Order: sequence, then C-alpha cells, then structure tokens
Amino acid sequence: MHVLLHLAILALTILALSWLLPSVRIRSTGTSVLVAIVFSLLNFFLGWFIKVLLFVPAILTLGLLFFFIPFIVNAVVLWLTDKLIASFEIDSVGGLLISAAVITIVNSVFYARLLTAVAQGNLHEAYGQPNWI
Repeated sequence: MHVLLHLAILALTILALSWLLPSVRIRSTGTSVLVAIVFSLLNFFLGWFIKVLLFVPAILTLGLLFFFIPFIVNAVVLWLTDKLIASFEIDSVGGLLISAAVITIVNSVFYARLLTAVAQGNLHEAYGQPNWI
C-alpha cells in the first residue's frame, strides 16, 4: 500500500512538473507512471551507492552536505531516468534542478507523515490494516 501510494504521488508530481515547467516534457499520462516506476527502481538500486560516494565529502563539510544528499541523489537519478526513457525529456539543467528540488520536497513531506505515524505507534494508520491469509 505504501509503495503504491508513493508511486502515485510521484507520478502526479512528475505530471505537475511537466505542466508547470516548459523544459520538462512527457508524452502522456502513462509516461509519468513509467517515469515514477523507473525513478523509484533506480533510486532503490543506485541511491545507496550515490550516498556512499557522498559520505566522505559530507564528513569533510562537517555534516553540512548531509542536508543536501537527498537533493543530489534525486537530481542524479532523475537525470538517469531522463536518459533511459525516450518519452520523458528534461531540456535544461535548471529544469532538472527544479524538478529534483520539488521531488525532494514531496518525498520529504510524504516520509515525514509516514514516520510521524510510525513514531506514534499507529502502524496501521501508516501502512493500512494487515491482510492475513
């Protein structure tokens, strides 16, 4: 349930970005769902590697870079998603950075809500009722 909700919110965010930013183009609404799936898979499989690469520079900046690591990871993964999907294009670096910033903010709000529910002990509220077989 959590994954599907996150994919739907990410697809809506990408759809909104394509409407608001002229440098972000998608061919159809289905493309935004495909972009959300590919972005999530790349983030899952490559996000940790990018974070590991940025760990030493983050320590050297006395931890200041830790605040920007999600934004950097989202920018790199969004750029890779742009290169992998032909029906999704980001024409400028500014469009890429604005899109990565918006996705980072949306993800932060989504996970803050989820973590708040988990911290309060409302696991069923955060993840839905368990379905036992």
